[in-house]
Amino acid sequence: MLIIAIAAAMWGAFDSMTDAGGDRFGGTLAIASPALYAGWCMLEPALRRGADVGSVIMRLMTACFIAPGLVAVPVGVVLAVAVIFPGMRDAITDAQTQNGGFHYYWSEGITAQVFLLPLMGWMTGACAALGVCLILALPILSLRAPNVVASGTHIEKVESSKRDSTSAFVFCGLGSTVLGIVLWVFGDGGNILEFPQGVHRAITTQSQGAFSWDESIWLFGVIFVVLGVLAMAWGCRRALSAPSGAGGG
Repeated sequence: MLIIAIAAAMWGAFDSMTDAGGDRFGGTLAIASPALYAGWCMLEPALRRGADVGSVIMRLMTACFIAPGLVAVPVGVVLAVAVIFPGMRDAITDAQTQNGGFHYYWSEGITAQVFLLPLMGWMTGACAALGVCLILALPILSLRAPNVVASGTHIEKVESSKRDSTSAFVFCGLGSTVLGIVLWVFGDGGNILEFPQGVHRAITTQSQGAFSWDESIWLFGVIFVVLGVLAMAWGCRRALSAPSGAGGG
């Protein structure tokens, strides 16, 4: 996975040199590949048997701060070597000239971009690892190994017959809420009070043969947030109302 991520990032970095308009998908791989690798590193422990709290926390740290650098740093080094050659610099300049003097990726200058591109990939990777932890890893662990995510929390006080489902409510609710917030932010919609009007517009638009991705993403975001908050609230209520001695049951 690391080799694939580095190869994709390298391809994206070199493709960005001639993509002055930012029209091609390849250039985004230089920033997205560190995030994909960091996200995989965070997801992998949740799919593995025998996970424990310590390994999950350690993996979160390494996935956020180290894993994206394993992709971003090689890209920065290769770019720094590549732009030494006049042909590479000429390719960037020619693409910028043909695009009216603007370059989508390299407009800050060659020296600045050699540092900015790996840095943006590293930062994106750190955010991706944290997002995968909250949206996927913890919910999956709460279903596959609920004792792992419940360890050291109030959930351990819940009676044994409800402890596993309480873990699922709390952490699946957390994942749903975070995913909903992301969709809400990137979607085209307003506050939650506008949800009924949004549903009506979506139905009307669909009946007319059209479809609005932005508004649909927002609607799903609102639904995920509401369901997630309700699930977390129910799970936290169970945990906080459990008697101190219930965990031994």
